[in-house]
Amino acid sequence: MEINRRTMYKIPWSKTDNAGGWVEVTDRCDLQCPGCYRHCIEGDRSLNDIKKDILKCKQLLNCDRIGIAGGEPLLYPHIIEVVDFISKNNMKPLLLTNGITLTEDFVIELKKAGLVKFHFHVDSGMKIPGWMDKNEKEMNKLRQNYADLVWKVGGIQCGYNITIFNSSLRYIPDVIEWARNNIQKVSHISLIAFRAIPISDKIEYSTFGQKIDANRFQHSTTDIDSISITSTAMLRLVKQRFPDFKTSTFLSGTSDPNTFKFLVGIQIGSKNKLFGYMGGKAVELVQVFYHLFNDRYFDFLKSPNAGRKIFLLSLFDKEIRNALKNYLINSVKNPLILFDKVYIQSISLQQPNEFLNGRVNLCDGCLNMMVYKDKLIHSCQLDEYRMFGDTINPVIKN
Repeated sequence: MEINRRTMYKIPWSKTDNAGGWVEVTDRCDLQCPGCYRHCIEGDRSLNDIKKDILKCKQLLNCDRIGIAGGEPLLYPHIIEVVDFISKNNMKPLLLTNGITLTEDFVIELKKAGLVKFHFHVDSGMKIPGWMDKNEKEMNKLRQNYADLVWKVGGIQCGYNITIFNSSLRYIPDVIEWARNNIQKVSHISLIAFRAIPISDKIEYSTFGQKIDANRFQHSTTDIDSISITSTAMLRLVKQRFPDFKTSTFLSGTSDPNTFKFLVGIQIGSKNKLFGYMGGKAVELVQVFYHLFNDRYFDFLKSPNAGRKIFLLSLFDKEIRNALKNYLINSVKNPLILFDKVYIQSISLQQPNEFLNGRVNLCDGCLNMMVYKDKLIHSCQLDEYRMFGDTINPVIKN
């Protein structure tokens, strides 16, 4: 399967002009998930330090949204104040959570504080109480519960992060089919290939020139095959079930620019029918005009209810012309479609931080940069700084 970069939009984010920032409020969590790179070292952070990091992110990154993460951020006692602070500083608060402690009243509180979007991390590897030994298709029922809860309150977007293992790879099309059927409730799905630090007698790790024991990281593994899933392999599976699936944007790797760290397809449809996709030209136009009028890029808009105005982009984008054609054909067959709202939904296939051929391959234009001791770092490398004072470097033995 060949992927044509020329038909897609290379996301232009950089360290100094980036759509997304990241802040961690606690490293406490109520689950222990495979592949988690966060260790419980310091517990809850002070609210003042968190606010300083948020303002520093805004200054250094020019970000449009801030992801609030952990640990499990819903366990943090001042989470409402954090959401409120981000919102009052003219950025979109995004909350990453496993959702275990979430209630309808809690959702309402977060909405009043200004929360724009949830990213629920729900997958079959998490061993969530009551959902043990469920496969990824069966986990869609739990995802539906959260989507229905957020939809009931209204005014907040719902998205999902799903770690993909070799055991769950074959269920990717089932997850996407569920998402399509909930396009009015679910604005985003991230399918994230499992990654860990490879432990092998062929690799050593060092910091400041000193050898370190990488087994200290809970996300280390000797099973090299388990960390070999790529974004292109996931796309191949998607297209087996949905041959029409189109990707419109991508991010490359830092040490290997031929890797697709992000491959994103943006679907256009109503609650009853999928019409097509956004192409690279449409995404480029929307990002450029948003930057023109807001002086920054965006990760997501405040509402996935794009409306029929999205079809105006058909003047510039072939894929949207195809979507408009399908919309008109289906409207002739069933005029009631004209009364349905038109939504967009992004499907992101991700190949995160990895060690390739003795080099670290990060996302080039990572939208999850964060502040650590007044310095911008990749959030996935935070514990390398906390445990060893700097990032770790792989060395291939002769």
